[in-house]
Amino acid sequence: MRLAVLLLIALLALGRTAGAQEQAATGFPYTVRFDGLDDTRELSALVRDSSALVSKLDDPPPSRAGLRRRAADDLARFETAARSLGYYDAEFRSDVEPGDPPVLVVTAAPGPVYAVSEIEIRSVDDRSAAIGVELPRRRIGLQPGAPARAADVLSAEAAIVRILQEQAYPLAEAGERSVLIDRDAKTMRVTFRIDAGPAARFGPVAVSGADEVDADYALRRLPWRYGETADIRKVERGRRLLTATGVYETVGVRFADAVGPDGLIPVEVTLTQRKPRSIGAGVSASTSEGAGVSAFWTHRNLFGGAERLDVNGRVSEVETSLTSELRLPDMISNNQDFILGGGLIEERTDGYDSRKVTVGGRFERRISDVLSVDFGATLERSRIEEDSIETQYTLVGLPVGFTVDTSDDLLNPTEGGRTRVRFTPYLETLGSSISFYSMTARHSQYVALDSNRDVVLAGRAAVGSIVGASTGNLPADKRLYSGGGGSVRGYGLQKIGPLDAGGDPIGGSALLEVGAELRWRVFGDFGIVPFIDGGQVYDTERPDLGQELQWAAGLGLRYYTPIGPVRADFAVPLNPRKSDDRYQVYFSLGQAF
Repeated sequence: MRLAVLLLIALLALGRTAGAQEQAATGFPYTVRFDGLDDTRELSALVRDSSALVSKLDDPPPSRAGLRRRAADDLARFETAARSLGYYDAEFRSDVEPGDPPVLVVTAAPGPVYAVSEIEIRSVDDRSAAIGVELPRRRIGLQPGAPARAADVLSAEAAIVRILQEQAYPLAEAGERSVLIDRDAKTMRVTFRIDAGPAARFGPVAVSGADEVDADYALRRLPWRYGETADIRKVERGRRLLTATGVYETVGVRFADAVGPDGLIPVEVTLTQRKPRSIGAGVSASTSEGAGVSAFWTHRNLFGGAERLDVNGRVSEVETSLTSELRLPDMISNNQDFILGGGLIEERTDGYDSRKVTVGGRFERRISDVLSVDFGATLERSRIEEDSIETQYTLVGLPVGFTVDTSDDLLNPTEGGRTRVRFTPYLETLGSSISFYSMTARHSQYVALDSNRDVVLAGRAAVGSIVGASTGNLPADKRLYSGGGGSVRGYGLQKIGPLDAGGDPIGGSALLEVGAELRWRVFGDFGIVPFIDGGQVYDTERPDLGQELQWAAGLGLRYYTPIGPVRADFAVPLNPRKSDDRYQVYFSLGQAF
């Protein structure tokens, strides 16, 4: 009997040990509920985001005691989070309610939001009048009566330092701030202590690195003059301008650590040169244009002064071309380049065949970071066959135009816009076979619909007009056309507008195009793009707004790569003519516009 009792006790102990081991292996599962935060959406979100109880739901503690310890750690975090939003009286407590699994209940009593009562700005030695710069309250942001939020206090401090750095105090920095909480009045008093440092003017510039590029080229890009009032904005703009040249791999522009006794502060420019040569290739394909391959070769520092030579070649079913362009920077004046170009181009379209030689030169002047103007002259000798009739042309053009580009990326823009306007007269008095005047204007706009820029609404419009000669008298390759992957998707290449008896495009003297698409990066590197395009070509000098546009709609796929998105678009015409194909497919690199 005694042996049986001992055996029973041993079995029970073994069972308890096994149960404890099983619980230790699986942990102590639970769920979480927050009470008292329904009326404080921002605090509720911050509490949940900072909660280990929430983030570690799939990693439960080994026991109930472990859960309580986790909750206790969370309560301290919740109080810190609440204070950062101005809830200085906030209280949190936790309890475990029975259930399967148990429920960890966090009960919050946020209390009132404290307000800013007073803001003081003092120097580090506590003399409030020591900062002799106007500090506009609007830029500082923090105002008496505003919620006592920690983020706003830090933002205001950064704004004060920034204002000083923009107004002759490049070495300004924040000292130790003090915050006084009045729990009776439910207010917060903030005192900022700022070390403005000495006032300074731009001094000598030292350029290091990128020794194969003339240092004067970098110096000419800097947007300030020796002796001007020091301004951090000009330093930042100088960095952007040097980066935009494409000559340098890395760019560093910074003030030195000390102001000289003469009140001048040196500027240090540290550069790393990009590899001067690059080569690349691409492919494209569409149902209307067939397959094509292109290649390029670039030299970014041809003669040591950042001269750029580009050579491009393309072979496809509709085009064979070899073109080159030499860009000479700072010609005659800074921010003005001279571009020499030329090419051999053969086109084989349904409307015409052409072979031509082109040469030209133009000046391109950068007015600002986003605006540039250009003007020049071109000479073309062409032989064009249309309706089995071959005609030779000599055209001398005087193109002039401007570009406004506020977009953030060349191949995959997500914000900003691009406007390009060009006017080119071709005059018999200069040696042209025929006189006429061509004008085109194009604009595209990009709007990100979310903070991550995964959803972008893009739209575009284009208008063109040729005056001085009828459509039939214009060289076929100078007429206006629409239709294809670069204009109105869903229609064959150049197939929108007047057609001859055989269904081939004639082209026109006026053009109107519109389009919109929603670029949605769905997951990872993949996205979809629903789109709609419309356009028309007219035999008149001005678009006839009473004539219906040819519309098309479609869906595209995007695969995003470091060099730009790979594009695949499928489009169908919405109001097709009898001669139009039922659909079109396009493959290429980069967005449609």
